[in-house]
Amino acid sequence: MKSLSLFLCFAVLAAPLAAAQKKALFLGNSYTAQSAAFIKEVFKRENTGYEPHFLTPGGKDLMFHLQNGNSRKKLASAKWDVVFIQEQSQKAGLPGQFVKSFHDGATGLCAAIKKQGAKPCLFMTWGRRDGDKRNKHVFPDFRTMHGKISASYEKAAKENDALLAPVGHAFAIIHAEDKPLFKSLYKGDGSHPSAQGGYLVACVFHGVLSGKSPATIRWNANFDAKSAAALRAAAAKALVK
Repeated sequence: MKSLSLFLCFAVLAAPLAAAQKKALFLGNSYTAQSAAFIKEVFKRENTGYEPHFLTPGGKDLMFHLQNGNSRKKLASAKWDVVFIQEQSQKAGLPGQFVKSFHDGATGLCAAIKKQGAKPCLFMTWGRRDGDKRNKHVFPDFRTMHGKISASYEKAAKENDALLAPVGHAFAIIHAEDKPLFKSLYKGDGSHPSAQGGYLVACVFHGVLSGKSPATIRWNANFDAKSAAALRAAAAKALVK
């Protein structure tokens, strides 16, 4: 009888803990996909309080997710607490129809997310390491590309009453403070996130969702302690920028 009482007591205490785990959906492309392992690990190790789920087909943009049947089905498949949305890496900063598509996609997705009872969060991406060779007249270097992309994300977040995960600002802080570490954020293509870049993404997301400074994260992800601390510090600065 005593054992049964203890079991029931444990069950009652454990139920609220299980219920406290919230759900986060990530709608993006390869930038999100190649950061996903670090997002999962940081969320688990740091008790962020969210269970992450991903739909990240390569090369897709916000308009794709707004119109795609699988994306809409995924959005309707669970009671999400927050939904992160990520644009294709160039469109938010390109003029004309490209930036219009970004804003139209953001507006449509934010409305759909809110209709599901979730909070939308825009995943601000970063400029490419050396600018964009295909659009050199628009994005000649990292700083210019980051400036255009970040301005569009900030505008979209404000207009749609959405959260903003300023990962691009974290990249820019490291660009200004530590050039070797900045270069390590990218894979060889100078665009997609390396392991260090994925860790930085996860640190920013943890801060956005937990309300805690990323500087308090304890896991170094097999990086040397100095580099890991610098990445966490940049994430923390980006969130108070």
